[in-house]
Amino acid sequence: MPAVVDTSNVTTARLSCLRGAGVRTVIRYYARDTRNPAKVVRGPEARAIASAGMKLGAVHEGRLGDRIAGFSEELGFADARHSRTYAFNEIQQPATTAIYFGVDFDASTAQVNNNIIPYFRGVGRAFAETNGLPTYRVGVYGSGRVCRALLTAGLAELAWLAQSTGWAGHAAFLNSRDWVLNQLMPQTLCSLDCDPDETNPQRPDFGDFVPGFGAQPSGDAMVVNASSGLRLRAGPGTQFDVIRVLPLGTRVMAGVRSDGWVMVDVNGDGTSDGFVFAAFLTPAA
Repeated sequence: MPAVVDTSNVTTARLSCLRGAGVRTVIRYYARDTRNPAKVVRGPEARAIASAGMKLGAVHEGRLGDRIAGFSEELGFADARHSRTYAFNEIQQPATTAIYFGVDFDASTAQVNNNIIPYFRGVGRAFAETNGLPTYRVGVYGSGRVCRALLTAGLAELAWLAQSTGWAGHAAFLNSRDWVLNQLMPQTLCSLDCDPDETNPQRPDFGDFVPGFGAQPSGDAMVVNASSGLRLRAGPGTQFDVIRVLPLGTRVMAGVRSDGWVMVDVNGDGTSDGFVFAAFLTPAA
């Protein structure tokens, strides 16, 4: 069973089944403009995904995401500015996680150079704005040709290869192992139409996240006081997987709290490494 699926359908009623089937991350959509409102993940669904002990992945695809008319530098800027604002205000997506931008057609070399690359330049400009919003990593979804071009240009950090094997550059990019996600053929799982996605063991971080925790750790120094160690979990609850056990005396930087759980930075790099039960932390001397 796939650990990651993407879908344009609301998942709320299927989350328990999906979790039981082994799904750990659901990828859903942001969109500035869409023909299908149900395609867009909303706050209640995002919170339900977190409550089910699962993570969310985010991809923006608008009304014209499957045709060249949807791509220009101005449209990339508008789409990214919308996504960045929506991610923080509606979903509370944490900083340093990813938002992918979909190029859902087999773009030619000329279209990549004249439209797709400028579009992602616009994305970069919007993500670089100093406006108090979190900084997100840029991902690209598309053909092998598109993924390779955006990685080479330095305009995307993460590449998600579309499942259309006939699109340009598919085999070469798949074999390169430069992707973090490889989309597989559609299937129905838990009565939900979805696409399973293969993750790359060589590049396991594809930017998924626990929704509802938009803030980074604030920098409050704390120490683990559990004599047998403290479980660091992927989300705020026992339903989330244990990442590792933090030994007694481990120093962490603690941040946002929810229902007795606290997001912590263990590595000292200013980003979240997971969640622990706050009762087993004491202020550092």
